[in-house]
Amino acid sequence: MAKASPSNCVVLRRFCFLKWTVAMVVCAAGSLVLWPWSPELKIERMSVKRVRVHPLPPVGADVWITLSVVVKNRGMYWLDLADVDVGVKYRGKKMGHVESEGWHVRGWASTNVDGDLEFSGLPSTEVAHLLEDMAKGEVYFHTVIEVAGEFGFLSIPVPLTFKIILACEVLVNTKSHAIILQHCIYKLFSNNNKIPLERSTIGQ
Repeated sequence: MAKASPSNCVVLRRFCFLKWTVAMVVCAAGSLVLWPWSPELKIERMSVKRVRVHPLPPVGADVWITLSVVVKNRGMYWLDLADVDVGVKYRGKKMGHVESEGWHVRGWASTNVDGDLEFSGLPSTEVAHLLEDMAKGEVYFHTVIEVAGEFGFLSIPVPLTFKIILACEVLVNTKSHAIILQHCIYKLFSNNNKIPLERSTIGQ
């Protein structure tokens, strides 16, 4: 009976190792494609459109703010956004919020959620600070974006929901209406994970 030569055994082991390596790479790639990734959120644009000061007592101001939030779908599943809520604060004072619903995002696509926020009655103690910041050309806002929705594939909803909270400190250039800097805390909730996953991001 012929014995296998050592060289044949080495070749066979290398072939088995290569086969398992390829199989693991294919499985990992398939998992990345099939995994229902949560969407990414980013404030793309935010600007102060207009400020109207009421000089007669009680002194106050009405403020109009426009903003645009990008929702980026990182996976193959479509997203139905049942609720999008954006709140804005200035120097710790809540200026208001805007709600939207019924947004649909295709797989590996993105959409812009635009909104106009009108706040009436900014306290007199904050009017001077806001006008001073606008004269300097830079205003700090604190925003909280909440997005809730579900995944789906083709025409079939997937029994997995998510809720994302993005809290950001945003520095806005009031002259160019560009965002100079935003520092955000990202929290993700899902129906399989009651404890939020958090991460910090700093960018423009």
